[in-house]
Amino acid sequence: MESLQAEVNRCTEKIEDELLGPIQGYGYKNASACFAPGANRRSKQACVERALHPANQASEYVQQEFNNISERVNRCAQTCYDDIVGFGSSQTDEQKAKIEECTNACMFKAKAALPDLMRRISENLKPLLPPASEFTRGTLLEGGSAAAPVPAPAGLGAAIPGAGMSGMNLGGGGLPGAMPGNLPKLG
Repeated sequence: MESLQAEVNRCTEKIEDELLGPIQGYGYKNASACFAPGANRRSKQACVERALHPANQASEYVQQEFNNISERVNRCAQTCYDDIVGFGSSQTDEQKAKIEECTNACMFKAKAALPDLMRRISENLKPLLPPASEFTRGTLLEGGSAAAPVPAPAGLGAAIPGAGMSGMNLGGGGLPGAMPGNLPKLG
């Protein structure tokens, strides 16, 4: 069976290639429009920050989701140790084998949760993708890899369910024009 870390690496690469990459690329494309002749330094900086805000929030959200998985595995492994060894400081070979079996079960559960995590991330990042369908062709968002849709936030100003960050907002945090559809269009 493939290791949990290898599976997490595969998932993060897929997310980076199919979701974060297009979101970031679109943000940079729009940020380049901020350097119109005659604009002052402050307005250019504010424009760039607005253009890149969705990409930065998306990256933070994905990182938090994977941090949550890691924390859950660590808590589960600690519970295994506490349940098997208790407050003793030394371990018998039998206890070591039980701890290893239990922690393997923790990792198996986390690995089994990755497809749902991928669907949730895909659904939550979908509103941030560039409007052009060329960015979603053959990806998680086209429907090939993602099964039943996970409820997406009612509006991008809503907190992302399951993100572990109360009040985290992918929508631009009140910054006007922070969503891809509101950013300057390039010819």
